[in-house]
Amino acid sequence: MFEDALKYPWTGEEKVKTLLIGGLCSLFAVLIIPGVLAFGYQVRVTRQVSQGETETPPVFDDWGGLFVDGLAAFGIIIGYIIVTALLYLALAVAVAIPIALAAGPTASTSEMFQGVGAVLVLVAALVEVVVIFTVLYLLPAGLAAYAYTGKFSAAFSPSTLRAVGTDRSYAIGVLVALGVSFVAQAAGYAALFTIVGILLVPVIGFYGNVASAYAIGAGVADTPLVSESRDVESPEAQPAV
Repeated sequence: MFEDALKYPWTGEEKVKTLLIGGLCSLFAVLIIPGVLAFGYQVRVTRQVSQGETETPPVFDDWGGLFVDGLAAFGIIIGYIIVTALLYLALAVAVAIPIALAAGPTASTSEMFQGVGAVLVLVAALVEVVVIFTVLYLLPAGLAAYAYTGKFSAAFSPSTLRAVGTDRSYAIGVLVALGVSFVAQAAGYAALFTIVGILLVPVIGFYGNVASAYAIGAGVADTPLVSESRDVESPEAQPAV
């Protein structure tokens, strides 16, 4: 999958045009709309690959559809950030209460809660690390769930996230996506040492994002999210009349 992911963006008759447009969208992402379009294109890649269309990447067309998908992806990312922030807030409150009690009026109260507070701080730190890695791991699953189903709510469905997140194929896809991102970042840093290379940094970054989207789509393609849907839609799965 790793080699296929790296080759994928460099296929198709319009590969140069697609990469240049994507690079420009990435370069001017600060203007919001280009960044949303780049997000939308990555969603389209994941959707296409998860549906088995792996020969060539999509082109930049149906700009309205790209914009809608990009907004949805942006909203999903914001949603995951909000959930993470709420978890952190709950942890902070849980830790703050015993620490406040530790500053109580009596020495015995202070000593009793001081140890508890120290333990809770350590536990909270460990939980925060687990939360960060869990969110980072499940976020691509949420984006892929939206890409495949077209339903915004699918990105936050516990059953969907459990089915995809616990699947071995998805885990491999995430690892491949991480590897591709590392290669793209290394190439981007190397490109900074030449004048021409500096101009290509946004294109390299977009290339890496597309390759990562391919890896996630390929990983999701073998999960229950997709396979069960195919079984339902398959003519063989329909009862005989």
